[in-house]
Amino acid sequence: MNERIEYVKIRWIEFENLKTGLQIERINFNKDITLLVGLSGVGKTQILNVVEYSLNLAVDKNIILHPYRVGIGILIDNNEYEWFYEINEINKNELIINGESGYEFSFEKLLCNGKIIFERKNEKVSIIGYDKVPQPKKDESLILQYSEDENFEILISGIRKLYSVEIELAIRGGIQSKSFNRLKFKVIDTIKNEKNVEFKIFSHLPVALKLYIAKRYYSELYIKIFDAVKELFTEIEDIDVEEDSIREIYLVSIQVYGKRLLQHDISNGMLKTIYYIVELFTMSKDSLVLIDEFENGLGVNCIDLLSEMMLSERNDLQFIITSHHPKIINAIDKDKWRIIDRDNCIVKNNGSFDYGIGNSQHDAYFNLINRWEFEGKI
Repeated sequence: MNERIEYVKIRWIEFENLKTGLQIERINFNKDITLLVGLSGVGKTQILNVVEYSLNLAVDKNIILHPYRVGIGILIDNNEYEWFYEINEINKNELIINGESGYEFSFEKLLCNGKIIFERKNEKVSIIGYDKVPQPKKDESLILQYSEDENFEILISGIRKLYSVEIELAIRGGIQSKSFNRLKFKVIDTIKNEKNVEFKIFSHLPVALKLYIAKRYYSELYIKIFDAVKELFTEIEDIDVEEDSIREIYLVSIQVYGKRLLQHDISNGMLKTIYYIVELFTMSKDSLVLIDEFENGLGVNCIDLLSEMMLSERNDLQFIITSHHPKIINAIDKDKWRIIDRDNCIVKNNGSFDYGIGNSQHDAYFNLINRWEFEGKI
């Protein structure tokens, strides 16, 4: 990864589903936190999904193609990248080879500070620095196909730093012992063979494994995690990761009043809170965090403190979150809101001022609810 990169943020995204006709008008994101506020079904989750899908499409060969038209803006240090792509069905007259999805890139363009880096329109492809370009794979982005090219090094490194963190994990499932041990031994070898290994190189690992590593090799980090958990749950005396040898899986464990509880015996709200906290303290710099309905599964006593931690502990992170909970919405400055509305197949967005809900943070949520009620939406 290019360590020279100091600053990475998603700036905006726009979207059209060419099959269903659903469109998302361009939505601009704040550099720190953007709260998507709106009634159920207006398209908030779809916005998160499109951001995650596009980032994965640029770095992962195993993404299933869908008939989308997307534009996305990414700021990397002082460079503004704009990536546009369109995916359509393969011409029915063409032979579909085994394994092909039936969809292909029909258009793709990448700009940096307004200058075209590459462009393809069906069969025609041009890339800066190349007089002749081999016919690219139709079912992969050019960013992915040219990821090893030094001209794309900064962009690829930046996109990889913008991974989304899936907080809604299968927290009841644990990690199979075979997989856990394989990763664990790789981590141990890295720590033993390299000097002063920073934890950030492990930041993409599963939560349980990160907790295991922090406790055994990064005591200062573990203390921060434990203290944050302890602030919410004073009864917890220890947090660890242990193997359930009968089921052959590794699970998060806690000690409460001298009794050890494995993951499946921990309440869903407590377990999810622990996962949030571990992720918050172990994510790499400039990570993009996508959280759909932040409050889901959390106890009332956790929402305030978790919201405060999210806003204060890591000012390098970029959050794009949705919520219906008054406490969370009121805790986030209304200038950070994007109010999502839908007109048939078009998803629109406005800032709080443009939406006309007043200047006072105290009255903003109240005025928003009153407007929706007046318009017959609730």
